[in-house]
Amino acid sequence: KRKAEINKNNLDKADGHSEIRFVLLSPYDKLRLVGRYWPVPEVNKPNAVVLFVHGSGEHCQRYRHVAHFFNEHQIPCVAYDLRGNGLSDGPKGYIPNMDAWLGDLECVIKYIRKDLHFTMPLVIYAHGTGCVNCLAHILQRRESRLDCQAMILSTPSICLKERPTALVFYVSRVVSSLIPRLPLLIGINYTNEYTNDKEIVETYRNDPLVHDQWPAQTICLLLKLAKSLETTVIQFPVPVMIQHGADDNITPIELIQKWAEDRVKGDDVMFKNWPGHRHEIHNDMGREDVFNHALEWIEKRFKTEQN
Repeated sequence: KRKAEINKNNLDKADGHSEIRFVLLSPYDKLRLVGRYWPVPEVNKPNAVVLFVHGSGEHCQRYRHVAHFFNEHQIPCVAYDLRGNGLSDGPKGYIPNMDAWLGDLECVIKYIRKDLHFTMPLVIYAHGTGCVNCLAHILQRRESRLDCQAMILSTPSICLKERPTALVFYVSRVVSSLIPRLPLLIGINYTNEYTNDKEIVETYRNDPLVHDQWPAQTICLLLKLAKSLETTVIQFPVPVMIQHGADDNITPIELIQKWAEDRVKGDDVMFKNWPGHRHEIHNDMGREDVFNHALEWIEKRFKTEQN
């Protein structure tokens, strides 16, 4: 059974915003997943709730400023540290299999619906590898759709600038079958400049919760997923906005835009190009424009419905 622990004494105040820490137990192996809930005053009925799904090697508290923005517009937010990241348990960066990874995401959504009692539309805001998590769920669990009503996929980590060689594929498969938790060096780490905001770059590099561990099993799993996502048509059952920084040095925008045009299908699909932005567009200079655009996109789809 899923277990939720909400410590009301863990109610923090940051910049005038409330923040509640919660702990869930993964349905796969009972591993502790630590998350954050940013509530809004119970004055008006919220139009939506946003769930952040972070990228590799980081943690959900790096989305606090985005949550605060949505809070100011009467939208509560939830986020969690993926297994092996942030304050959640598990070896750094380690994903044992898809059942665990996808099950964790489902567990958090159940927490939002069952424990927080939110019935309004749920919007997933995923970044980087977090996008891969959501896309994989659409492909592999069609019979049990996520209980979300829209998705924002921010710089999805699919079409990488540096393509893995056949040797990398082979080594990751062999090592993952023998020593699945052994970290491998693949050239993606915390020294990269993922944003054009120098202050955030330095904060990121000195963040004790950030890591650059890539266990063999995780690499093998993500490489297989990336290959599948690049070649498979994905039919989105909900509105989706894919946004990307034109200066992203991890996943080139021209490759992502072509992927979106060729592989992404649905009744409400939007691609947004952000000139001058890098991999973490929500942390770039000019991020307020990114936040406002996401807010307008959400309100256009759900505000009339709720009010």
